[in-house]
Formats: sequence, structure tokens, C-alpha cells
Amino acid sequence: MTINETKQRIAILQATLAGRGIAALVAFANGAREGAGTVRYLTGWMPFSSEVFLVVPAKGSAVIVSADKNRARAFRMRFGGEGEVVKTTDLYGSLQEVLAKLVQPGSVLAYTGADDFTVEQSARFFTLLDGYEKLDGTGIVNIQRLERTPYEVDKHRKATEIADKMVAHAMGIASVKGITGAEIMAEVEYLGRRLGADSASCWLAIGERPPETYFELFELVEPVGPDSRVQIGTTVCQDGYYAQVLRMGMFKEPSPELQRISGAIIGMQDAALAKMAAGTPVHVLVDVLEEMIDEYCPYTRTTDPFRFQSIHGMSNSYSDPGVAPFLNAGRDQSRDGESPRVAENMVFEVHPNFTVPELGHVCHGDTAVAGKDGGSWLSKTPRGIYYLS
Repeated sequence: MTINETKQRIAILQATLAGRGIAALVAFANGAREGAGTVRYLTGWMPFSSEVFLVVPAKGSAVIVSADKNRARAFRMRFGGEGEVVKTTDLYGSLQEVLAKLVQPGSVLAYTGADDFTVEQSARFFTLLDGYEKLDGTGIVNIQRLERTPYEVDKHRKATEIADKMVAHAMGIASVKGITGAEIMAEVEYLGRRLGADSASCWLAIGERPPETYFELFELVEPVGPDSRVQIGTTVCQDGYYAQVLRMGMFKEPSPELQRISGAIIGMQDAALAKMAAGTPVHVLVDVLEEMIDEYCPYTRTTDPFRFQSIHGMSNSYSDPGVAPFLNAGRDQSRDGESPRVAENMVFEVHPNFTVPELGHVCHGDTAVAGKDGGSWLSKTPRGIYYLS
């Protein structure tokens, strides 16, 4: 991430903090949960196995506090040109020292990432903030993150290229005699990392009527058979930006019913894509998909063994927190008036998925970018059912 991009994001946040009379924002991230997306957005990097605090004062340089010396070194590489990096063995003690230097007692202090704390960490953190007036600043950052740039789209595009290659590799090696799902998964995830992904993972479903998806190697010990349908979802984080691609593949000619359902899913995706025009309330996207899924799925959302989220926003988080509440089919619709509007350069993953009794679960999934008049696909893997040889 270029220093200019980082500098601009920090400057926008600082202007907001100053305008609201907030002395500083403190963001916590443990690498694995939502707080990581915030730190990743503001600094350009966040490891998946570390804990950090980021302090952004309304005026002055931002500070990263890291208790991991190796990750601190990497933060200096990614963020050191824009802010300060403190390497410590006492994460909370060093945070207290940083705040004492940057924030006057009694000032308003905003925080994010509190949901990522353990009970013990939460108590320690909020005790440390006893001398300040506290404010949950999660919404401040989430709203800012909704303003997406062409720079970010390019990052999503590169992540999607890796996800596409992972899908193609899975379908290519599925025909190796005796190969198991576990071997496919290991090969595919290795490829993603070799291509430069920060993280690369997949789920697989293999069988004549796949009942559900599998995420663990020990669940996929059976060899792929000639009657199997191979279904995969690849998820990539590359340079801090997420992408996902889902596909189905078969050795035999798909049945007329599977072809019909596959075509219907692609139609659902295209209907959502057409709604990705600037100014559209984001909840419209999920409502379009859910209404069409209901036409083909004999189960309700709660009774379907496979049906889950059909679309989600992607950013420096797998599911962008600014739009997530309004892309939930089970949301409180009385709040739809608060729904964010689709904006150019927003990125969505569109993956209608549901169960048909005679077919098992079915899915296609593609990453898309919103535009002025509608969306366009970032994923380039041929859509429809892969023919395995």
C-alpha cells in the first residue's frame, strides 16, 4: 500500500475526530476478527496471528503498539513511513504510555475492536481508559471505509485473479485417479499462498448429491469418483483485500435439472449485478437474490441445510462491516431506511446457494465491483458448470 493512500485515510479520520471533538481513536485487533479489518484499512497491513493497538490522534502521527517483535518489524516496513511503531513486551502498559503522551486526561477517546477482546482483556483495556471520556468509534471508521477508491478495486482484482487460479487448479487435478478432497484442498491452498496471497483457503463438497460443505482435511478422505460433483469456494486475502469465487464441476453431462438450476443461479447473480448502480440501497441487492432463490428452493431459509448468506460486501474484511447488517436476509427490515447506498468501487461477492432435494446443495459465486450504472464481474473463471476430463 502506498504511503499516499495510508496518509489520506489517516488524514480523513483525523479530520472527523477533530470535527467531533474526539482527541484520539484507539483500535484493537487480534488478527482473526473484525478489528483486523480496521487496522488493515488504516495501516495497510495486519497479520493474522498477532495483537496490536493503533492510536490515531486528532493531530500528530499515528502509533502502532505491537508485542510481537517480528510483526513490529513488518509494520515498520508497511506503515513506518507514515506513523510510529512501538515494539514492546507489555502491550497494555505501552498503550498507556502512548496515550499519556498523546491525549490529555478527561479528553474524549474513541475506541474500536472491543468485540475482539477476551473478558480479561476487555476489563484491562477499559480500566486503562478510566481517565478519559469513552466513545464507541466503530461506526466512524466503518462509514469512512464505505468510500472506496480505484486503488482498492485494483487490489480486489488481483486477489480475485488468485481465487480464479485456485478454482481452475482444483478442477484440473480433480480428474487425477484416486485423488481425495483433502489432497485437492491442500494443493489449492498451497497454490494461493505461492501466488502471493496473505491467506488462501477453500471449502469443498464432493459427491453425487453434496449435502454440505467441508472445511477440514479430515472430512475429505474419500477419493473423487466418476459420478461426483466437485464444488469449491476459494477465499483469498491479498495485500489486505478479499475476494471469493465458487464453482461446480462434473465428469458427466449435467442432468437437465442441474442445468436448469445452474442457469437460474447465474440469472440471480446477474439480477443482483444489475442493481449495483450508485445510489441503490444495499439491502435491495440481497432482497433481489432472496426472492429469486425462493422461486427455486423448496426449503425455507431456516430449514435448508445449506442456504446461508447470498451476498456480502468485501473490503479489508471478508464481510465489510458497514454494509453487513443490511445484506442479511434475516435483518430487522424496519431499519432499511438507514441502509447505505451502493457507491462506485464498492465490491461484493454474489453467491446464491441453496439445496434442491434431488441435487443436494448448489452454488455459483463471483466477485463484482459496483459502478455508476451497474456492476461488473472481477472474477474471470468461466461461469456455469465446469466439465471435468
